[in-house]
Amino acid sequence: MNARGISLFAQTMVLLVLALMLAQVVNVGMFLLRAPPRPQIYSLSDIGDVLAGRAGAHRIDLMRSAVTELAVPEGLTQDPRFTAGLARSIGRPVAAVRLWYQADHSASFPFRRRGGDADRGVMIRRGEPLFFNAVIAAARSDRGWWVVRTRPRPFLSEWQRWTIVWFGVSTLLLLPMAWIFARRSTGPMRRFVEAADRFGRDEAVPLLPVEGPRELRTTAQAFNRMQARIDAQIRERTSMIGAIAHDLRTPLARIAFRIESADDAMREKVQADVDQMRAMIADTMAFVRGTNTPIRPETIDLAALIVRIADVAADTGRAVRFAGSPPVTVTGDALALERLLDNLINNSIAFAGAAEIELATQAARAIVLVRDRGPGLSEAMLSRAFDPFERGDPSRSRATGGVGLGLTIARAIARSHGGELTLANRPGGGLDARLALPLAG
Repeated sequence: MNARGISLFAQTMVLLVLALMLAQVVNVGMFLLRAPPRPQIYSLSDIGDVLAGRAGAHRIDLMRSAVTELAVPEGLTQDPRFTAGLARSIGRPVAAVRLWYQADHSASFPFRRRGGDADRGVMIRRGEPLFFNAVIAAARSDRGWWVVRTRPRPFLSEWQRWTIVWFGVSTLLLLPMAWIFARRSTGPMRRFVEAADRFGRDEAVPLLPVEGPRELRTTAQAFNRMQARIDAQIRERTSMIGAIAHDLRTPLARIAFRIESADDAMREKVQADVDQMRAMIADTMAFVRGTNTPIRPETIDLAALIVRIADVAADTGRAVRFAGSPPVTVTGDALALERLLDNLINNSIAFAGAAEIELATQAARAIVLVRDRGPGLSEAMLSRAFDPFERGDPSRSRATGGVGLGLTIARAIARSHGGELTLANRPGGGLDARLALPLAG
């Protein structure tokens, strides 16, 4: 079966089985190369040899030292019989010998003997006691005491350290499998999310590649079909709006012709309505052309484009100020971006008499601010300002702008370039129009 046809669940199960097999191989190798440690056993004769310092006595787990004062340890047990046996093994009187040990009453020793009614807590093998835990033995000499004690147990034994190392090695061996699985699973999903996000910003999005596991391939195919249907509906409705707007020109022309014989007062009123309807139709046609026309991408110096727009505005007597900026390059349609900025500048001049433009870069994006000191917008109007035929001027006077499609067109252009256009009131009065565009490259 083709790997692309295997479901995500099947891939997960295969990789899981391989990972478990690899982990088992590593664990078996650990037990074969590093056998589990045997418990430390201290026989009474071993303790006596080290305590007496006999030649050949060597136990790395028993320490022999000399002390002047012997302190009685806490938590350890004494047994007179074991002390007497130790005294005999080193040839010293019982009064000069001490033996303490840690009893183990939980283990079940097969050769344990019981002394009287009390369990000694040690193993008795062939008549000799064997100790498994802490042991302290002492013998008095002319200058003090010779003491033998078991070494304290480390926080991590050698076996535990090697176990941690082997588990670390097995984890490192599993990481490539986990990385491959995550990449195969999340790569197509990441591209799917990016395509959905671009499509939600009204940006022209190519069809999503059909790749990855079976579930993701099915999802990509469904997304492509949905995108094609939505694009077709948008084109159909936009074309219908354009056709209606175009056809309205003929009855308007007839109305204008017929009112020529009316009296002046009536003719002026009707002509004003006709002019307003013609302006609405022209703006609607411009909106339809702007949304249906694909962008022609090229590398654009945004700073130079703003300088050219500001110079043209100054030549026509409009107050537009741009402080200048180093070159900032974006990819897009120069005519469309010029139209977008013209709309923002015209709004500022219409409501505030002047416009200020600032250009900067932030997080791989070019940020253009078109600012004014006009009356601003109410919070309710800020959320509706980009809706078609919405205007900030409630009187809808032709002296303060068009029919309410300028910001709609501007936002459509911004989103077609992968950017975003937002409005916000300025502290102290006025409005900020913020355009964010991806930098070239």
